[in-house]
Amino acid sequence: MTHRKEWRQLRQLLQWMLMVIAVVAVIFGIRVILGLFLENNSITGNSMAPTLQPGERIVSVKTRTLHRNDIVILHGPDDPKRLYIKRVIGMPGDTVQVTNEKLVINGQPVAQPYLKPAFMAAAVKLWAKQHQQVAEGVAFTTDFSLTSLAATGAARVPAGQYFVLGDNRRVSYDSRNFGFVKQRGIVAVVKWRYWPLNRMGGID
Repeated sequence: MTHRKEWRQLRQLLQWMLMVIAVVAVIFGIRVILGLFLENNSITGNSMAPTLQPGERIVSVKTRTLHRNDIVILHGPDDPKRLYIKRVIGMPGDTVQVTNEKLVINGQPVAQPYLKPAFMAAAVKLWAKQHQQVAEGVAFTTDFSLTSLAATGAARVPAGQYFVLGDNRRVSYDSRNFGFVKQRGIVAVVKWRYWPLNRMGGID
């Protein structure tokens, strides 16, 4: 009788251990599968303010299909070990320029609803204060064209490459500095903010 009881207890223990192993395997498998398609990132720096703020956490989808205005995670063209987060502005074949805060692509004005006038004014004022300059006359986005930028120096965005900018143009380090971004250098497209909870939701 004692042996039967011990065997029953041993069998229950083995069943419990197998269940734990199975659960761990499933969780591990799910994480691996999700890792093939999703990125989980935390925002550092202010280059995408006010759209994305430092400390916020986001989920991005790994894809090779990109559209204008997508917010993307990318390997720095100047430092592949670093990840940057920027907005796709210029698609392959596009001409891109900014004149008097107006974005012009292929000769046509393009709306920038993600640029908030109140934030732009505050960002210019802060930058001017930090650099001991008068805010009047300081642009949020300094005028440029692809040919005027030393980092690009081309009339159009090359095939298989993209021109990216940070939303906080006054401080962003982006294609104006490091040039075009090759498609293979783009890791994922940002889709969802899950932290903080009061700002949870899709991202445009």
